Amino acid sequence: MSGTQQTVLVVDDIEAKRYVVCRMLHASHYATVEAATGRAAVKQARKHLPDAIILDMNLPDQSGLVTLQQLRAQKETAFIPVVFLSAVAHSPSDRTRAEALGASAYLFSPVQADTLVSVVRGIIERGVSSKP
Repeated sequence: MSGTQQTVLVVDDIEAKRYVVCRMLHASHYATVEAATGRAAVKQARKHLPDAIILDMNLPDQSGLVTLQQLRAQKETAFIPVVFLSAVAHSPSDRTRAEALGASAYLFSPVQADTLVSVVRGIIERGVSSKP
């Protein structure tokens, strides 16, 4: 790992879920920033320019898909890798749409710490696809 600590934006409306994910990331020496809504996620992403984003599909103000679309539409956040982490199984079309919008991975909660960290590390190393 380089001298600069990598930052991950964790987006979930349930505080306990954000806490658990942040603890997993902190244990692997990632810094975290949090947001509880899609709109707050876009603001935090623009402010902090994280190395990756972990995004819940179900947010109180808008879906994770809409949030991802908004992130991809802005030059400064268009290429930040995004991992969906959802406790609810969604239709295959949601997953396909997430991939079409440039999601780097799609995980289901609860997720093991080693799996989450491995996916985050991998997408940061690879970066996001070139399709905003």
